[in-house]
Amino acid sequence: MSDDLVTGLLPVLGRSLELGFNVFDVMHHGLHEKQISNVFRWLLDPEQTHNLGDRFLRIFIDELNRVSVGSEPLPHGSYLVRQEVNTSVGGSGADIADLVLESEAAVVVVENYFTSDGHGHSYSGYLAFSVRDGKHGAVVLLCRDEDASLQTVGWEDAAVLTYGKLAQRLLEHIGGDRAYQRKNPDAYAFIEQLHRKFVRERGRVGDQEVLNFVVAMCDTGEVRRYQEQPQDVAAERFADDLAVQARERFGEGRDLLQRVKWRLSAFSEGPLRRQLNATRGEGFVRGVDARFAGIYQWTINIEVEEDATDSGQSRLQLKFGPSAWFANERDPKWTRTVESGQADYSRLFVTRPGVKEIHQSTLSIQDVLDGLEPADHRLHDEIIALLRAK
Repeated sequence: MSDDLVTGLLPVLGRSLELGFNVFDVMHHGLHEKQISNVFRWLLDPEQTHNLGDRFLRIFIDELNRVSVGSEPLPHGSYLVRQEVNTSVGGSGADIADLVLESEAAVVVVENYFTSDGHGHSYSGYLAFSVRDGKHGAVVLLCRDEDASLQTVGWEDAAVLTYGKLAQRLLEHIGGDRAYQRKNPDAYAFIEQLHRKFVRERGRVGDQEVLNFVVAMCDTGEVRRYQEQPQDVAAERFADDLAVQARERFGEGRDLLQRVKWRLSAFSEGPLRRQLNATRGEGFVRGVDARFAGIYQWTINIEVEEDATDSGQSRLQLKFGPSAWFANERDPKWTRTVESGQADYSRLFVTRPGVKEIHQSTLSIQDVLDGLEPADHRLHDEIIALLRAK
């Protein structure tokens, strides 16, 4: 371990070793959406043991009305909250919604998933169910992470509510209510843990801290550790060098990179592919994949028409993190690279393997984590500019 590693990594390893107890970590939330649906059903039901009455229900309706710009506001009032409701009408196959809120005047159908993705459910079916009796209907995507590029087949019209925003509003509402906290210490502690899980540990600041770590790994050359197998052995070696905090952040960095890869792959397969085909002609993009392993696994391959790139190679690539660093700093096969002093590994890189060229994008990894809008043309514009400059 070099002095550069210590200097580069210590500033981003400032989080306390005492992470503290959190019931959502015990439940391994993120693997089982049913668990978080249970939590929100509990909060939305005024008669439940949280003793909030309809305070969270009102927050939920207010947030729904806030994001549903241009729509008739949903009324407050008494809502029956049900879970696992079959929304199919007219004898069609079952389509189970996670939550349904129903009053005399309105019906809200909620699909809960860790991203804002309908993941196979029918938006039109949910909407038809919500308005079937002439009531005011609404369809909601309840999620941990909002990513508009995943909202297709009608789901782009759904209202999106995040766990973090709702938890933030609720804690703001009861954080100064000493009487409630005194009378309901267990419920208040649970709500605080909900807030800590999805606001303090899952917000923009948390992602930025982990991203800073990945960039520091690139800057110090220690990013090579990510290609070592098995990963648990690599993590142990790293932990021996930089103690427990470094080991934990290392794992968080890999998780962040995987999330970036998943999101960037989805955006490339969907909006970016459609944008490039619209500019260069239908069928210009022949395929998108992310099948590389080792140090190059953080690469998205975009197969295009054979005459679109130089040297007979019909491929463009998006690289980030370790893959971008290795190609730009260590792989001798790449000859047209970004100067080390100019390279910013918090950004994406667009490459043309045919001419061994690496171009630093204006898009950052944080932009991908925040969710690229379907109408975002920045990557499209950079790719088209590179092709025209060949």
